[in-house]
Amino acid sequence: MRQLKSLVKRVIGWTPVDYRAALFEELRAYLNGVRPARILEIGPKDGHDTRRLLQLKPDMLTLIDLPRMKEVNEKWLREIDASCIQYISDNFMYSELVETLEPYDCIWCTGVLYHNPEQLRMVKKLYDLLKPGGVLVLESATARTPRLRKSNCVEIIYPPSEEMKKKYHVSMNITHLPSARAMASWMGMVGFQNIVLSSCHRKVSRALARARAALLGAKPLQPVAGTYYNFAGDKGFIVGKAR
Repeated sequence: MRQLKSLVKRVIGWTPVDYRAALFEELRAYLNGVRPARILEIGPKDGHDTRRLLQLKPDMLTLIDLPRMKEVNEKWLREIDASCIQYISDNFMYSELVETLEPYDCIWCTGVLYHNPEQLRMVKKLYDLLKPGGVLVLESATARTPRLRKSNCVEIIYPPSEEMKKKYHVSMNITHLPSARAMASWMGMVGFQNIVLSSCHRKVSRALARARAALLGAKPLQPVAGTYYNFAGDKGFIVGKAR
């Protein structure tokens, strides 16, 4: 069956869908004509998303990636003529420099969340780095066990066996795989509104849609921090703001 599908695609001249390109078009639609003056991209990978984000004509596009990725990123960055790009070589979650950044109108964070076990805290940090009305694009690999995919949960694979590494494509730095519902829950808990589940992966294949998820959400114009333990007479504690 797969061979037949491949043959049909070659005959009709079918062009494979790039889910990140499809997700970018969903961001365009979500922005509804608003130009984000300041954009933050976390984990720019191969530079393809960076080039797309430049199409939004930002005044500033900040890129953050791990120090070990600097040499690789510099190769494709040299091919981009954009004075608006600011490059930061650091770990987004644990960088003191990130704490000093001015807020952004849009944050593009794809393929990063599942590499960090402190995921609620990370979503809160993304929320704090947005201006009121700012938009987050959050994409991640998701829970691998079939019965967990539609649950509101995080699948913890630690330590992964060699069999699990091969079967689920995980490693020692990928231990917490959230479901799409968990991602949406975290976004809602920290204060995001108008949360939308992207269809970008489904446009490629059902298999990809089962393995990954992307959501878009907006920080309200008058943000209200989500809290825990806010009983009568107690102001509570801000969700995801542990120190």
